[in-house]
Amino acid sequence: MRQTFSLFVRKVLFLAAGVVALPHLAQAAPLHVSDDLISLSPDTVRSLGITSHPYSPRHGARRIRISGVVALIADRVSYVTVRSLGVSTQIFGRIGKVYADTGDHVTKYQVLVTVFSPDYIEAQQEYLQAVKLAEISGKDPANQGFSEKITEAAVMKLRNLGVLEGEIDTLRKTQRIRRYLAIRSDINGYVLKKNAISGQTVYSGARLFTIGNMDWVRVNGRLYQQDIPGVNLGDRMKILVPESRMRLSGHVIYISPTADPRTRTVLVRGIFANQNLVLRPGMFVSVDLLVPYRGQHLWVPRESVFLENNRTVLFIQRKPGLFQMVPVQAGRSEGGKVPVSDHLSPGVRIVDHNGFWIKAQFEKMKNGSASDDE
Repeated sequence: MRQTFSLFVRKVLFLAAGVVALPHLAQAAPLHVSDDLISLSPDTVRSLGITSHPYSPRHGARRIRISGVVALIADRVSYVTVRSLGVSTQIFGRIGKVYADTGDHVTKYQVLVTVFSPDYIEAQQEYLQAVKLAEISGKDPANQGFSEKITEAAVMKLRNLGVLEGEIDTLRKTQRIRRYLAIRSDINGYVLKKNAISGQTVYSGARLFTIGNMDWVRVNGRLYQQDIPGVNLGDRMKILVPESRMRLSGHVIYISPTADPRTRTVLVRGIFANQNLVLRPGMFVSVDLLVPYRGQHLWVPRESVFLENNRTVLFIQRKPGLFQMVPVQAGRSEGGKVPVSDHLSPGVRIVDHNGFWIKAQFEKMKNGSASDDE
């Protein structure tokens, strides 16, 4: 008997709750204001999770992903050669010691190799003779200018051989002639190639080392012809290095005026600062090319844009609970954001979450109107 009474009470309470809920449901029903306006109660907006935020026009960029190859910059590569004082085929000397190998990091003015050279010995002798002549003729003003020219010519000959100013001063003070010429690096960088071997006979102009500075590198990529419009020198480029998760930023420095007839692509070259040598020549990398859009646009989340009767629309909150469907022109989605353009005032509140509920209400109202007409 008690169980029967308890079930009866529960049914009564359930029916009472339903009667109480009916007015609330009536209030929650959307109000059809016009063909492009709809009104929802605050409780309905809150329960459906519909949110909106103000948006203002801003500059944006189109993102194009291309594959690139890391390469050295031409003016950051130095070829260490045997200096020439005469014809290029003459024997210059014999290599003494080699102080650098392939892959070594060298600094500017670091000695890479020493070479025994009669030309170097002769140049030192000429310089010392010119110094003595200048000392003797210094007392005679008529010969002073001539002796100075001879001295300058002797100094220039030593400089052409790669002799440093400090070495020339030491030669003048000590009067001691050195047998081996020190050949040095012109830049900071890595030894990419070594051709010098101890005891080897070398000729004037022979290439001994190839040194590459990798503090800055270039990245060569190719763009399809449909992506070329809008790409300009100075546009930003970004690389995500998978191994280190580092993001490197660069910019476009060259766009080829011609296209490859086989692939229909155009060469685009960027320059990047190479921190900690994370980019090595010959590496393949993925590059994001950021092409700025002309003018300013409203950049809204992709879920804010809907298709209605073959037109792109947004839902704008005119005031709390009042929403308007506005047709707009939308561009291509970039990183989850869509650029839209229309005569919308800055700071307009655009529905950016659960807007499909509002779209459903518009469709419901439209279908209801169509039924009434029938």
